[in-house]
Amino acid sequence: SKATVSVLYCITMSDEPIAKKQRTAVGSKYTVAEDAPGAKWTRFPIRVRAHRNPLSDNDDQHPASPADIDWDKMYPNRNGRVVEVADMGCAYGGLLCRLSSLFPDTLMMGMEIRDKVAAFAQSRVERLRSGEGLTAGEKKDVSHHYENTWFMQGNTMKYLPNFFEKGQLKKLFFCYPDPHFKKKNIRRRVIQEALLHEYAYVMAEGGLLYTVTDVKDLADWMQGHLDRSPLFERLTPEEVKADPFIDYVANSSEDAIRTEKQNLSKHFSIHRKKPIAPLE
Repeated sequence: SKATVSVLYCITMSDEPIAKKQRTAVGSKYTVAEDAPGAKWTRFPIRVRAHRNPLSDNDDQHPASPADIDWDKMYPNRNGRVVEVADMGCAYGGLLCRLSSLFPDTLMMGMEIRDKVAAFAQSRVERLRSGEGLTAGEKKDVSHHYENTWFMQGNTMKYLPNFFEKGQLKKLFFCYPDPHFKKKNIRRRVIQEALLHEYAYVMAEGGLLYTVTDVKDLADWMQGHLDRSPLFERLTPEEVKADPFIDYVANSSEDAIRTEKQNLSKHFSIHRKKPIAPLE
Protein backbone atom coordinates (compact mmCIF):
# COMPACT_ATOMS: atom_id res chain seq x y z
CA SER A 1 0.00 0.00 0.00
CA LYS A 2 1.04 3.57 -0.55
CA ALA A 3 0.24 6.73 1.38
CA THR A 4 1.32 10.31 0.97
CA VAL A 5 1.22 12.64 3.98
CA SER A 6 1.84 16.40 3.89
CA VAL A 7 1.54 19.15 6.48
CA LEU A 8 -2.10 19.95 5.69
CA TYR A 9 -3.50 17.06 3.69
CA CYS A 10 -3.31 13.32 3.24
CA ILE A 11 -4.28 11.49 0.09
CA THR A 12 -5.39 7.96 0.85
CA MET A 13 -4.38 5.32 -1.62
CA SER A 14 -5.28 2.10 0.22
CA ASP A 15 -7.82 0.60 2.58
CA GLU A 16 -5.59 1.10 5.62
CA PRO A 17 -3.23 4.04 5.07
CA ILE A 18 -0.51 4.89 7.54
CA ALA A 19 -2.06 8.31 8.11
CA LYS A 20 -5.30 6.67 9.29
CA LYS A 21 -3.41 4.55 11.82
CA GLN A 22 -1.75 7.69 13.15
CA ARG A 23 -5.11 9.40 13.61
CA THR A 24 -6.62 6.48 15.47
CA ALA A 25 -3.77 6.42 18.01
CA VAL A 26 -4.65 7.02 21.65
CA GLY A 27 -4.67 10.74 22.41
CA SER A 28 -4.90 11.77 18.78
CA LYS A 29 -6.59 15.15 18.23
CA TYR A 30 -8.01 14.01 14.89
CA THR A 31 -11.42 12.45 14.43
CA VAL A 32 -11.59 9.62 11.93
CA ALA A 33 -14.18 9.88 9.16
CA GLU A 34 -15.15 7.33 6.54
CA ASP A 35 -12.52 6.69 3.87
CA ALA A 36 -13.05 7.14 0.16
CA PRO A 37 -10.46 5.94 -2.35
CA GLY A 38 -8.42 8.85 -3.64
CA ALA A 39 -10.10 11.41 -1.36
CA LYS A 40 -8.27 14.51 -0.24
CA TRP A 41 -8.77 15.36 3.42
CA THR A 42 -8.06 18.23 5.79
CA ARG A 43 -6.32 17.28 9.02
CA PHE A 44 -7.36 19.94 11.52
CA PRO A 45 -9.37 19.76 13.68
CA ILE A 46 -11.46 16.96 12.12
CA ARG A 47 -10.92 14.80 9.07
CA VAL A 48 -13.16 15.98 6.24
CA ARG A 49 -12.92 16.75 2.55
CA ALA A 50 -10.90 19.89 1.88
CA HIS A 51 -13.21 21.20 -0.86
CA ARG A 52 -16.77 21.04 -2.13
CA ASN A 53 -18.09 22.35 -5.40
CA PRO A 54 -20.60 25.13 -4.54
CA LEU A 55 -22.09 25.06 -8.06
CA SER A 56 -22.91 21.36 -8.23
CA ASP A 57 -26.41 19.97 -7.76
CA ASN A 58 -26.82 18.61 -4.25
CA ASP A 59 -29.35 18.12 -1.48
CA ASP A 60 -28.36 21.13 0.64
CA GLN A 61 -31.17 22.09 2.98
CA HIS A 62 -32.15 25.75 3.02
CA PRO A 63 -35.14 27.71 4.31
CA ALA A 64 -37.67 29.19 1.92
CA SER A 65 -37.07 32.55 3.62
CA PRO A 66 -35.40 33.93 6.77
CA ALA A 67 -38.82 33.94 8.45
CA ASP A 68 -38.83 30.13 8.35
CA ILE A 69 -35.71 29.87 10.54
CA ASP A 70 -36.19 29.19 14.25
CA TRP A 71 -33.80 31.88 15.46
CA ASP A 72 -34.83 31.55 19.11
CA LYS A 73 -33.68 27.91 19.14
CA MET A 74 -30.20 28.92 17.98
CA TYR A 75 -29.91 32.07 20.10
CA PRO A 76 -31.32 31.69 23.63
CA ASN A 77 -32.46 35.02 25.09
CA ARG A 78 -32.50 36.59 21.63
CA ASN A 79 -35.28 38.98 22.64
CA GLY A 80 -36.16 39.95 19.09
CA ARG A 81 -32.61 40.81 18.01
CA VAL A 82 -31.37 39.77 14.56
CA VAL A 83 -28.02 38.51 13.30
CA GLU A 84 -25.77 41.42 12.34
CA VAL A 85 -22.43 39.66 11.73
CA ALA A 86 -21.94 36.75 9.33
CA ASP A 87 -18.88 34.70 8.42
CA MET A 88 -19.13 33.09 4.97
CA GLY A 89 -17.20 29.81 4.84
CA CYS A 90 -16.60 29.88 8.59
CA ALA A 91 -14.94 26.43 8.68
CA TYR A 92 -14.48 25.35 12.30
CA GLY A 93 -15.73 28.63 13.80
CA GLY A 94 -12.53 29.99 15.29
CA LEU A 95 -13.18 33.60 14.29
CA LEU A 96 -16.73 33.92 15.61
CA CYS A 97 -15.95 32.01 18.81
CA ARG A 98 -13.25 34.61 19.43
CA LEU A 99 -15.49 37.56 18.58
CA SER A 100 -18.41 36.18 20.58
CA SER A 101 -17.07 37.25 23.97
CA LEU A 102 -15.68 40.54 22.66
CA PHE A 103 -19.07 41.67 21.32
CA PRO A 104 -21.55 39.85 23.61
CA ASP A 105 -24.57 41.90 22.55
CA THR A 106 -24.14 41.19 18.82
CA LEU A 107 -25.69 38.10 17.22
CA MET A 108 -23.29 36.29 14.88
CA MET A 109 -23.80 33.51 12.34
CA GLY A 110 -21.22 31.32 10.63
CA MET A 111 -22.14 29.68 7.31
CA GLU A 112 -20.27 26.57 6.10
CA ILE A 113 -21.00 24.46 3.03
CA ARG A 114 -19.47 21.21 4.38
CA ASP A 115 -21.98 19.55 6.68
CA LYS A 116 -19.46 17.76 8.92
CA VAL A 117 -17.53 20.98 9.48
CA ALA A 118 -20.72 22.91 10.29
CA ALA A 119 -21.71 20.16 12.75
CA PHE A 120 -18.31 20.43 14.43
CA ALA A 121 -18.67 24.21 14.78
CA GLN A 122 -22.14 23.76 16.31
CA SER A 123 -20.81 21.23 18.82
CA ARG A 124 -17.99 23.63 19.62
CA VAL A 125 -20.46 26.35 20.61
CA GLU A 126 -22.46 23.86 22.65
CA ARG A 127 -19.30 22.87 24.54
CA LEU A 128 -18.42 26.52 25.17
CA ARG A 129 -21.95 27.24 26.41
CA SER A 130 -21.95 24.32 28.83
CA GLY A 131 -18.26 24.43 29.74
CA GLU A 132 -18.15 20.63 29.47
CA GLY A 133 -16.14 18.40 27.14
CA LEU A 134 -13.80 21.15 25.98
CA THR A 135 -10.88 19.96 23.89
CA ALA A 136 -7.29 20.87 24.68
CA GLY A 137 -7.34 23.79 22.22
CA GLU A 138 -10.68 25.26 23.34
CA LYS A 139 -10.65 27.96 25.99
CA LYS A 140 -13.89 29.22 27.52
CA ASP A 141 -14.31 32.78 28.68
CA VAL A 142 -16.11 31.99 31.93
CA SER A 143 -17.67 35.47 31.99
CA HIS A 144 -19.37 34.92 28.62
CA HIS A 145 -22.44 32.84 27.71
CA TYR A 146 -21.68 32.23 23.98
CA GLU A 147 -25.43 32.42 23.28
CA ASN A 148 -24.88 35.11 20.66
CA THR A 149 -23.09 32.79 18.21
CA TRP A 150 -24.26 29.87 16.05
CA PHE A 151 -23.35 28.04 12.86
CA MET A 152 -25.40 26.63 9.98
CA GLN A 153 -24.70 24.43 6.99
CA GLY A 154 -25.63 26.19 3.78
CA ASN A 155 -24.52 27.12 0.28
CA THR A 156 -24.47 30.90 0.43
CA MET A 157 -23.36 31.24 -3.19
CA LYS A 158 -26.83 29.96 -4.11
CA TYR A 159 -29.12 30.70 -1.17
CA LEU A 160 -27.82 33.69 0.81
CA PRO A 161 -31.11 35.70 0.65
CA ASN A 162 -32.89 32.62 2.03
CA PHE A 163 -31.00 33.10 5.30
CA PHE A 164 -30.85 36.88 5.75
CA GLU A 165 -33.28 39.75 5.20
CA LYS A 166 -32.60 42.78 3.05
CA GLY A 167 -30.26 45.23 4.78
CA GLN A 168 -29.76 42.98 7.81
CA LEU A 169 -25.98 42.49 8.11
CA LYS A 170 -23.53 45.09 9.37
CA LYS A 171 -20.44 42.90 8.97
CA LEU A 172 -19.77 40.23 6.33
CA PHE A 173 -16.54 38.20 6.47
CA PHE A 174 -14.83 36.23 3.69
CA CYS A 175 -11.76 34.76 5.38
CA TYR A 176 -9.29 32.60 3.45
CA PRO A 177 -11.77 31.38 0.81
CA ASP A 178 -10.88 28.60 -1.61
CA PRO A 179 -8.69 30.20 -4.35
CA HIS A 180 -9.80 27.73 -7.07
CA PHE A 181 -6.57 28.11 -9.04
CA LYS A 182 -7.62 26.16 -12.13
CA LYS A 183 -9.00 28.35 -14.88
CA LYS A 184 -12.07 26.14 -15.31
CA ASN A 185 -12.88 26.51 -11.57
CA ILE A 186 -12.51 30.29 -11.23
CA ARG A 187 -16.28 30.61 -11.51
CA ARG A 188 -16.47 28.84 -8.14
CA ARG A 189 -14.75 31.72 -6.33
CA VAL A 190 -16.99 33.24 -3.70
CA ILE A 191 -16.34 36.83 -4.80
CA GLN A 192 -17.85 37.19 -8.27
CA GLU A 193 -19.37 40.14 -10.11
CA ALA A 194 -22.65 38.23 -10.36
CA LEU A 195 -22.77 37.67 -6.58
CA LEU A 196 -21.88 41.13 -5.31
CA HIS A 197 -25.45 42.39 -5.68
CA GLU A 198 -26.64 39.55 -3.41
CA TYR A 199 -24.04 40.43 -0.77
CA ALA A 200 -25.09 44.07 -1.01
CA TYR A 201 -28.76 43.06 -0.74
CA VAL A 202 -28.32 41.47 2.72
CA MET A 203 -26.02 44.24 3.99
CA ALA A 204 -27.10 47.44 5.70
CA GLU A 205 -26.07 50.74 4.14
CA GLY A 206 -22.62 51.50 5.50
CA GLY A 207 -22.11 47.81 6.33
CA LEU A 208 -18.59 46.45 5.94
CA LEU A 209 -17.41 43.52 3.81
CA TYR A 210 -14.05 42.03 4.86
CA THR A 211 -11.78 39.86 2.70
CA VAL A 212 -8.53 38.19 3.78
CA THR A 213 -6.38 35.58 2.07
CA ASP A 214 -2.79 34.37 1.91
CA VAL A 215 -2.99 34.07 -1.91
CA LYS A 216 -1.95 37.30 -3.68
CA ASP A 217 -3.69 36.41 -6.95
CA LEU A 218 -6.97 35.79 -5.13
CA ALA A 219 -6.59 39.00 -3.14
CA ASP A 220 -6.18 40.99 -6.36
CA TRP A 221 -9.22 39.21 -7.82
CA MET A 222 -11.49 39.91 -4.85
CA GLN A 223 -10.36 43.48 -4.30
CA GLY A 224 -10.55 44.24 -8.02
CA HIS A 225 -14.15 43.03 -8.31
CA LEU A 226 -15.17 44.99 -5.22
CA ASP A 227 -13.31 48.13 -6.33
CA ARG A 228 -15.10 48.08 -9.69
CA SER A 229 -18.51 47.47 -8.18
CA PRO A 230 -20.81 50.53 -7.95
CA LEU A 231 -22.23 49.01 -4.75
CA PHE A 232 -19.05 49.17 -2.64
CA GLU A 233 -16.19 51.52 -1.84
CA ARG A 234 -12.86 50.54 -0.30
CA LEU A 235 -11.87 51.91 3.09
CA THR A 236 -8.69 53.96 3.28
CA PRO A 237 -5.62 52.43 5.00
CA GLU A 238 -6.27 54.73 7.96
CA GLU A 239 -9.86 53.50 8.26
CA VAL A 240 -8.74 49.87 8.02
CA LYS A 241 -6.15 50.37 10.74
CA ALA A 242 -8.76 51.91 13.05
CA ASP A 243 -11.33 49.14 12.49
CA PRO A 244 -11.86 47.10 15.71
CA PHE A 245 -12.56 43.86 13.81
CA ILE A 246 -9.72 43.65 11.30
CA ASP A 247 -7.06 42.13 13.58
CA TYR A 248 -9.43 39.35 14.61
CA VAL A 249 -10.61 38.76 11.03
CA ALA A 250 -7.02 38.41 9.84
CA ASN A 251 -5.67 36.37 12.75
CA SER A 252 -8.33 34.34 14.62
CA SER A 253 -9.50 31.57 12.28
CA GLU A 254 -7.85 28.17 11.92
CA ASP A 255 -6.64 29.17 8.44
CA ALA A 256 -5.14 32.33 9.90
CA ILE A 257 -3.19 30.24 12.41
CA ARG A 258 -1.99 27.96 9.61
CA THR A 259 -0.90 31.00 7.59
CA GLU A 260 0.97 32.38 10.59
CA LYS A 261 2.80 29.09 11.21
CA GLN A 262 3.86 28.90 7.57
CA ASN A 263 5.01 32.52 7.64
CA LEU A 264 2.81 33.46 4.69
CA SER A 265 1.66 36.97 3.82
CA LYS A 266 -1.89 38.07 4.61
CA HIS A 267 -3.74 40.27 2.14
CA PHE A 268 -6.88 41.94 3.44
CA SER A 269 -9.25 44.75 2.60
CA ILE A 270 -12.51 46.25 3.83
CA HIS A 271 -15.23 47.60 1.55
CA ARG A 272 -18.22 49.65 2.63
CA LYS A 273 -21.65 49.28 1.08
CA LYS A 274 -22.57 52.57 -0.54
CA PRO A 275 -25.90 54.26 0.16
CA ILE A 276 -28.49 53.57 -2.49
CA ALA A 277 -29.71 56.69 -4.22
CA PRO A 278 -33.53 56.98 -4.24
CA LEU A 279 -35.29 56.55 -7.55
CA GLU A 280 -36.49 59.80 -9.08
